[in-house]
Amino acid sequence: MDLRESPAVRLGQPRNPENYNLEEIRGIMVYIPHELPNIPLTIALSSFFWFKRLVIEGWQLA
Repeated sequence: MDLRESPAVRLGQPRNPENYNLEEIRGIMVYIPHELPNIPLTIALSSFFWFKRLVIEGWQLA
């Protein structure tokens, strides 16, 4: 069994775009890693006071 941490979510083009599939999802261009499992995931905006970041919802470690 593989145990993987949640993939990183960032704005902008990745350093090595050849390692990703570029797809349009609801009008947004998204780079998806080739090795990402085919499971339903959601990218959400999380905020704590004035700090905001993108997070992945639905990722399971095991």
